[in-house]
Amino acid sequence: MYFVYWPIFLKLMARMFTPRYFRPKFVFFVGLIIIPSILALRLFVAFFQGLDYLLFPSFCRQEVKQPVFILSNPRSGSTFLHRLLENDEQFTYLSLWQSLFNSITLYKLVQCVCWIDHKIGSPITKLVDEIDKHFFKGWDGLHKAGLRYSEEDEFLFVSSFLAPGLVLFFPYLHEFQEIFSLDKLPEKARHKIAKKFRLSVQRHVYATGGTFLAKNAVAGGRLGIYHEAFPDMRVIYIHSDIMRSVASSLSVFSKPWLLHSPACYQRKYESLSVIDMVRTNHQGILEWRDKFADENAIDIEYKDLVNTPEKTVNAIYTHFGLVQTASYQAQLKQDCITAKSYRSTHKYAVEDFGFTPEEIMSYLEEKSTPSIK
Repeated sequence: MYFVYWPIFLKLMARMFTPRYFRPKFVFFVGLIIIPSILALRLFVAFFQGLDYLLFPSFCRQEVKQPVFILSNPRSGSTFLHRLLENDEQFTYLSLWQSLFNSITLYKLVQCVCWIDHKIGSPITKLVDEIDKHFFKGWDGLHKAGLRYSEEDEFLFVSSFLAPGLVLFFPYLHEFQEIFSLDKLPEKARHKIAKKFRLSVQRHVYATGGTFLAKNAVAGGRLGIYHEAFPDMRVIYIHSDIMRSVASSLSVFSKPWLLHSPACYQRKYESLSVIDMVRTNHQGILEWRDKFADENAIDIEYKDLVNTPEKTVNAIYTHFGLVQTASYQAQLKQDCITAKSYRSTHKYAVEDFGFTPEEIMSYLEEKSTPSIK
């Protein structure tokens, strides 16, 4: 990606200092902690990515053949399906720490640290567990999250301020539609992002081996960039209730606003950022779905994934001509049995945010904008 995509970054920063949003708590938390932290991390990783060219120059020639991308609306089973598939050793995927530290050199350093940590009683592992318990407690009832758990490729874009996931920090993100629709950026910018994204995946595959497996529930607006990076990409699209996705997304993505900008919490205008994110993703997937060759794409229903997960996974393998090992088949059966006992504790409704279902559907279909109070 860009180190930082300045046209968007500067506008995001400027909006923070307008009368509507200039609040000490918001500026302190987001402007003085979150943004500098992202920039510092980006600079740190960029240094080690530079070392990759010196220490592992052949990674640029790493073949990434038919990577598999799980696409869906937010909160529609993509994590569940990803975690069923990731137990197959033929796949490689990004854990959260790997998406944060996308560098072969850093991967190798972490491996060394882990080896030493194991030899001395695992104090670092215990520290990471405590960090996960503290920082990811808010995801309880949604899905298991932590530095070592699989996650979306979103931070590869967040670190350059080019991701819908930034809505966690900026409740006015819908004012900058280009973040949701990177495919509509100038051609030069799109080509550069596609090239950098491909390099990011090449780094990971070079270091880990296997077929790249990814999932993202907000990437509909950049599928053109994905396809440019990987023309032979395979796609699994989970069909789901769009209204449920909007309600759940409003509940999940607006939670941080209660911490850093409580004046925006459950306010209809800011909620449009989340609704726009879902709408752009949904429309992007529908636009691109028919552009993929039949053999490279499969559609599954959310209800089938939840009710008959083993059958659904088997259908995916059959469609793509993939082979399951005996050990994976056994693991899949056990995972599906365990999944039957899961009950989500996450409750949500669009009415909680001042909308009616009719308003949301009309907006999703681009008929009208909900009345804002």
